[in-house]
Amino acid sequence: MSEDHRPSPFALNALKAIDADKYATPEWSNAAAIDMALLRLSEVHDANSAMEAYDQFLWTVGDNHKGTFYPVVLSTLPALQYLLTQGEPWTQQAVLESLIDLAGTFAPEAGHEWHMEQAVQARVRESVIAMRPAIEGLTLSTVDGAAPSEGEEARVASAAELLELIDDLGT
Repeated sequence: MSEDHRPSPFALNALKAIDADKYATPEWSNAAAIDMALLRLSEVHDANSAMEAYDQFLWTVGDNHKGTFYPVVLSTLPALQYLLTQGEPWTQQAVLESLIDLAGTFAPEAGHEWHMEQAVQARVRESVIAMRPAIEGLTLSTVDGAAPSEGEEARVASAAELLELIDDLGT
């Protein structure tokens, strides 16, 4: 992402949910809302915008208060992985927090546990586990020798928490 936190045209394409209209989605959401939530994640620049983007994203793929998600979350995983590797520290932190909820305490909405004969929760967790190498890289400060920024510190803490969750999921 650039200094003004606006994604490049290439990034805009990477930030689209893949075939979101082919997945069950909350009645209050749709493919366009999901794409907007992913774009908003890419534009995060501080703690407040990170929390707002995280919350908006979780509402577009599920019910954040109930701690549930719909199969459409599967269509967002490539974009989330892109943001982990290409996003600014606050974007990365918001994505990490989303993944902690999705792979940890959240569960599929009742009646939406399966998509194309595959368990949605298992696919989410497998995808998060596969992101481990990228997540491990986020536990380090991006500037050697310099004091980490507030965003880097938040990202490092969230990455460590997600790595711990991944270790728990693997056992």
